[in-house]
This record gives sequence, C-alpha cells and structure tokens, in this order.
Amino acid sequence: MKRFFQRIHEKAKDVSLPPVLIVALGDSVTQGVMEQNVLDSANVYHRLLQGELESFFPTTTFSTINAGVSGGSAPQALLRLERDVLRHDPDLVLVAFGLNDAGQWLEGLKTFIDALHGIVARIKRETAADIVLLSPSFAARRTSFRIHADHAGMAAGIIQTQTSGILARYAQAIRDVAAASGVALADIHREWTRLAEDGLDTDVWLSNGLNHPDRRGHKLAASLIFQTLLSQRP
Repeated sequence: MKRFFQRIHEKAKDVSLPPVLIVALGDSVTQGVMEQNVLDSANVYHRLLQGELESFFPTTTFSTINAGVSGGSAPQALLRLERDVLRHDPDLVLVAFGLNDAGQWLEGLKTFIDALHGIVARIKRETAADIVLLSPSFAARRTSFRIHADHAGMAAGIIQTQTSGILARYAQAIRDVAAASGVALADIHREWTRLAEDGLDTDVWLSNGLNHPDRRGHKLAASLIFQTLLSQRP
C-alpha cells in the first residue's frame, strides 16, 4: 500500500497538490442503490470510507469517484476500465463484484476469475494505484415484502445463489485472486458469515430484500476497508 499512503503524506505537506484520489469500481451496491430507484450517495460505503479517512488524516484532502454501475459484472468492468479508472490515474482502487456475477452459477466462475485478474493486471500495469478487492455481502435467503414487483422474476435465482453456496464460491474466488495477485482484501462476505453464525438474520440488513445492503451493511463495509488499509500502512 505504498502509493496511497505516500500520497496522503505528500498532500498533507503540500496543499497545492491534487487530492488523494480513490476510485470505487463495482456494481449497484457501489453505485449506492438501496431500494428500487433509490440512491443514497451519502451513505454508500466508499463515501463513508472517505469520511473515516478524512477524520483519521485531517490535514489531507480526499476525493472519490463513484464508478459503480447497476447490474455490472467483472467482465463488463474490464471493458470500461479505461473510461472509469485508468484515465483518472487514481491512488487507490476499490474493486467490488460478485453479486451479479454469481448469477452465472459455476459455469461463469472461470470467466469471473479471469476478469478479476485482468482488472488487477491492467491497473497495476497502467497506473501506480494500490488496489483493494472486496468480497460481496450476502444475498437474501428467503422472499420478503421488501422485494419490489419489478424484481419478482429474478428473486428466486438470487436467493438460490446464496442458499446453494454459489455466492460463497465467488467470494472464495475473490480471496484467491487477491492472494495470487498480491493485493489487499476486505473480506466483507466473511464478516456477514460471522454475523449469520452469531444468529443475525442477515436478510433484515438488505434494503431491497434481495442483495443491496442497508446503511448498516455499508457502514460495516466502510469499516472493514478502513481497517484493511490501516493494516497495510507502511
């Protein structure tokens, strides 16, 4: 995590330098979609993370680009990497996929892994940015009144990715890519697993009743990323 903390130090010493730049690359969760047609830009995890960084490093200015696309997958993100990440020359990139990718079941796992490797490789090759991979939160385990009518047709498939263990397989793939690539990992899926094992009904943390964490889930994600960053501090 050399570039990120170096830039924090440099910006604190010289206020004329550009802000420390973070790009959050992901799907609808990263975009800040909570319920159907409801965006909460103030409480999305990367905005909360920026707030934590601003409090911890009060003499440094941070800026975050929201590169979340609703319905997005890792292969699609690889295609838009130049537009949404590389041209900005960021100092830190958060990469968060898996919820939509898991809908391709095990048949799509290799494509997902290859896309993640491709994203990491291009960011490393074409920028000096540090990278944090994020594993996904849980999807729903049952139907709910919070599921919008527009999503009724996809609900069963999304629920099955959770209950069959498919989403967990995608989370493990993210861990494997992080380890193989030598980049940091914020293991959000593991924390949701611990919450479930401790007896929490994780479905109540899903604002859309399917796969969008509510403000508590976003706060948890921000805290985990923040702790991950500090654990990598030189």
